[in-house]
Amino acid sequence: MNPKKKSWKMHLLYCLLNLVLELLDELKITTEKGKKLKQDITEMIELLNNECNNTLAVQKTNYFQNISNKIYTIMRKEFNPDM
Repeated sequence: MNPKKKSWKMHLLYCLLNLVLELLDELKITTEKGKKLKQDITEMIELLNNECNNTLAVQKTNYFQNISNKIYTIMRKEFNPDM
């Protein structure tokens, strides 16, 4: 995999894991499996953080928050409760 594609996928994974973690908190998942999942996701995010936040441009902006907001916007627009 070329470096640009790998970086893109790492950023995507970072954003998605952060969103999953937020949703688990919002849904108040408190089972033992849920707590373990949150712990594992948090550890993975910490590992990815070193890979993804390695540039000053990313650290000084709302880069990841902006991507997360776009994902939420797509979900709101495309959500079909019948599916």
